[in-house]
Amino acid sequence: MLRWIVVTVAVMTIGAQGDIFSSTAHLQNLLHLERHLVTTLHNYVDRTEDKLNQVKRYLNLFYDSYQDVLEQKLPIPADGDEMVANPLQAFQLVRRLAVDWDFIKGAMRTDDWRPIRKLVSDYRQLMPSKDDLQGAALALVRLQDTYRLNMTDVARGEILGMPQGTSLTARDLLFLGKQSFTAGYYAHAISWLEEAIKKAHLEGNSTASVAEINAFYLSAVDMHDRLFERTDLDVKDYDTFGHPLKSNRSSAILLGRRSVFHLGNDITPQEEQENYMALCRGERLVSIAQESQLMCRLDNKGHPYLLLRPLRIEERSLDPYVVMYHDLLTEPQTELLKQIAEPRLARSMVQAGKGSEVVSISRTSQNAWVGPTDHPLMGKIYKLVEFITGLSTDVEKEHAEIVQIANYGMGGHYTPHHDYLLVDKDAEEMKYVHPKEIEAGDRTATLMFYLTDVTRGGATVFPRVGAGVWPRRGSAVFWYNLKQNGKENPLTLHGACPVAIGSKWVANFWIREKGQLFRRRCSLDPEL
Repeated sequence: MLRWIVVTVAVMTIGAQGDIFSSTAHLQNLLHLERHLVTTLHNYVDRTEDKLNQVKRYLNLFYDSYQDVLEQKLPIPADGDEMVANPLQAFQLVRRLAVDWDFIKGAMRTDDWRPIRKLVSDYRQLMPSKDDLQGAALALVRLQDTYRLNMTDVARGEILGMPQGTSLTARDLLFLGKQSFTAGYYAHAISWLEEAIKKAHLEGNSTASVAEINAFYLSAVDMHDRLFERTDLDVKDYDTFGHPLKSNRSSAILLGRRSVFHLGNDITPQEEQENYMALCRGERLVSIAQESQLMCRLDNKGHPYLLLRPLRIEERSLDPYVVMYHDLLTEPQTELLKQIAEPRLARSMVQAGKGSEVVSISRTSQNAWVGPTDHPLMGKIYKLVEFITGLSTDVEKEHAEIVQIANYGMGGHYTPHHDYLLVDKDAEEMKYVHPKEIEAGDRTATLMFYLTDVTRGGATVFPRVGAGVWPRRGSAVFWYNLKQNGKENPLTLHGACPVAIGSKWVANFWIREKGQLFRRRCSLDPEL
């Protein structure tokens, strides 16, 4: 049977190293591990005093992340949802266990450390790696780039106007500057390093010295300015300021800030990216007159199941036709779906050449595949999707794929892409497609349930048409990927905006062409 029909029975209990940051569920496990470590460390402190300097440094870093809570004399919350949904605290959580823990591992030389060594050994697969720390840092860089965050606000612990209960140290800011530079975000690297210098002055060089930071800062400025000297590239394609900084730093502004946005299938990749980020920020890309054509209504689809509880429909785009169905699932149902999926979560993949799939920075999330027979609730939801769309969702007959439930971690996103799999492939690429995939046909439609609200960010946006949908627990967004004539609809290009604050869970239903012959009739009209 097809890969997407067969449900994997092996249950994953922990994530692989290098992927912890991409799922709030796995960050939650990391949070519990750290609390266990802290408890064990306290027991050790009660037994010995000779190695307290390094241990206390780690504990101070831990408690600094709960500064606001402790100042108000509130207990540290047992539920870590708010903690892992906070990008600054999540970054510091990963940093403490990926870097700071190394400073005290060197002291593990006596039997007093035996309980701690055992704990670390038992959970070694859950401990974050340097790759996790780099991923967490780039997630913060992505948030700053997409949402145009004020660096000073972020440094003092505020994101999009919301205090996060923790601030970044000069060493944190230095690390973020280094990672930005390595990833090619030169302008952002310089801005992070400038904030690091300010913070180092305020801290009295306690976590990082001004001299150390300034050395990296000067190197970043030099590399940034060299781009303007090269004649073999267009500086507009790079993350830079408007001119060399050595000549005029005071008036530097980031390139790529547009006031007029173009839509349609003929826009450039750069324009697509700019539209994507503008929509993520909640900016309007279409006129009020165009938006006035969108309607909200109740509709029972002529189905008995929906007569007493008609669908609450909100149109988000007319071409392609994108609608949001409100309040389809209850809160207990969404929580149950998350519980079913969580033990199976693995890093999300993207399609690569020759039919393969790879991990990519273009998609930072983890997902699980859940079939209609895995839980009684799943069968009911498959039927609900069939009632709503009028399309067959019979997985056994290959009319639909098994459901993909995804969890987005800190800064979790998915860059703009299409959901159809076959129609845009050439003859050479089709050689690597399994015959069963071809028999099932392409993904004619997508219905995506939102299983959580998201405090900030996490929208689903369509950069070629200027439309966006914001997550609302229990609701779903629906669109057709293919026209009625069987051709792809390039206007369905869509992306998942980075999660700024909160946790995002979704359930994707992809419906295939097979089985829809009399449910969605074909058309010979090239425009339909």
